[in-house]
Amino acid sequence: MQDNLSVVVLDKNDNSREVIKSYLKETPIITDIRLYSNFKEGFEDIKKSDNNTIVIADISDDTYEVRDTVENIKLYTPRLIITSLDYSTNTIIQALRFGAKEFLPKPVLKEDLIRVVTSLANISPDANESQAQIITVYSNKGGIGKTTIAVNLAAELAKVTKDKVALVDLNLQLGDISTFLNLNPVFDVNYVIKRIMNEEEKTIIKMFEKYKETSLYILSDPSYIEQSASVTPQQIMMLFNALRKNFPYIVIDMSSGIDSNTLTILDNADIILFTSIVNIPAIRNAQRCMNLFRSRKYKQDKVKLIINRYMDNDEIKVEDIENTLGEKVYWRIPNNYFTIMEAINKGVCISEVNPNSNIGNSFRDFALKLSDDIIEQTVLRYRI
Repeated sequence: MQDNLSVVVLDKNDNSREVIKSYLKETPIITDIRLYSNFKEGFEDIKKSDNNTIVIADISDDTYEVRDTVENIKLYTPRLIITSLDYSTNTIIQALRFGAKEFLPKPVLKEDLIRVVTSLANISPDANESQAQIITVYSNKGGIGKTTIAVNLAAELAKVTKDKVALVDLNLQLGDISTFLNLNPVFDVNYVIKRIMNEEEKTIIKMFEKYKETSLYILSDPSYIEQSASVTPQQIMMLFNALRKNFPYIVIDMSSGIDSNTLTILDNADIILFTSIVNIPAIRNAQRCMNLFRSRKYKQDKVKLIINRYMDNDEIKVEDIENTLGEKVYWRIPNNYFTIMEAINKGVCISEVNPNSNIGNSFRDFALKLSDDIIEQTVLRYRI
């Protein structure tokens, strides 16, 4: 447990601030308590603090100032507790979207506050592992658009969550992520795995290529094809463990083949975005792959069916695909060849070419839905 912790309280209610302060004074590990009714002033204090600081922010007053401040706190400290007079499911989802580690309904009970403060004091400020999500984009058929989906989904996740997102190219022989984003990374997967083996996983984030002024971090495939042969399932497991400790969201692009590395990636992913297109050969391939997933007894909702290049006037309808595969379609990405090719040729994300296009809107809404669904699963522990 860490000691000498500071707490910043953001709450517009005078009485509430003082009550929380009185409770915190009974917690020996808290040595400094700073109260603010003005959220902007409190946020300036948080920005200057180290990540040992615990922030307690009240969102009962649903104003732009409150929302704008609270949603940016997680950029400066992972130790955020949110309180509110409204403790509906929607409010808890919003709190978790803001990056809250804990939610407390008001009026706050002393035992609850002391419990969650003590819990946050016991964790490493950089601890993400328990909540980290590995999201794998996969298809057992080439040419489906996996890399386009992985790149643009990861970029939009970084925007909508304002969290660090890792985009990792585990298409070990023919990866394209660095090409899609016009990057020339100094380090690659092979190099990072060797550093992890030397117990340097705490510095892993320094080996990623940051994409412009965003919270998206890229790790490319091995520089030479022959290096891919040396990557083993055990090393992939080590890589995943290290990624979970450094990133809340990890998006994996991978090859279409089925081998021991592929199965390791799929087995250890939290979410598989299984991608297909609307034609008979692709759907038949998808059917084989769905049978594989069922044989491996993946948990419910782990596999999410994505239809790429979808057109409303396709002869094969969504209902036909769902009936054939025995799986509901989770998301449809519209067909927009020219926008995609412009983004690829310029080496940027679709949102930088045409953010208001049908496909730009689709990726943004896709990221919102996926992040909200992940958060809703977390909410269940508040409702048990």
